[in-house]
Amino acid sequence: MKKLNYIFLSGIHGVGKSTLLRRIKEIIPIDYSSVSDLIRQAGENIDSRDKYTKKISENQNLWKKELKKLSVPPENLLVLDGHFALINKKGEITILPSDTFSETEMTKIILKKEIPTIIQQRLLDRDGILWDIEQLTAFQDVEEREAKKFASDKSLPLFVYESDDQFHKLLDFIGRGDDYES
Repeated sequence: MKKLNYIFLSGIHGVGKSTLLRRIKEIIPIDYSSVSDLIRQAGENIDSRDKYTKKISENQNLWKKELKKLSVPPENLLVLDGHFALINKKGEITILPSDTFSETEMTKIILKKEIPTIIQQRLLDRDGILWDIEQLTAFQDVEEREAKKFASDKSLPLFVYESDDQFHKLLDFIGRGDDYES
């Protein structure tokens, strides 16, 4: 079976990945999914409000199987929203193993970052959980370190998106095709 090429959008919970994807889709023909959605499609019940991930290893195999089933129109790019690190059921930051993305065709990485206090408020508003700022900061630092390491190890282009001021540069990085109106 042919492997599906995709751009990986990395970032911790509450950083704004889904919002950014919707904004990109208004301009560029993309299809997008999240690793969590693919795991749910495989039959694993994941509560979207529960950020303490159980069965981390098993879930990595599930999403890859579901990824192979996706059908993306040839004119669209696929962007997959996910993580290089997760918080396990004990509340510890867990780096995903280097083979997590084996048997897939990641072509580029976008790392979405945000100010930890903004992330904290989003998670409180969305999930009703007040996260510790130090834990969010550490989590985002690990996610960034691992995204940079993976990009370097695999010789993949990486775009670190920290501000909406970078949106047009991000579109160029993605490879938007036709010119957009600025």
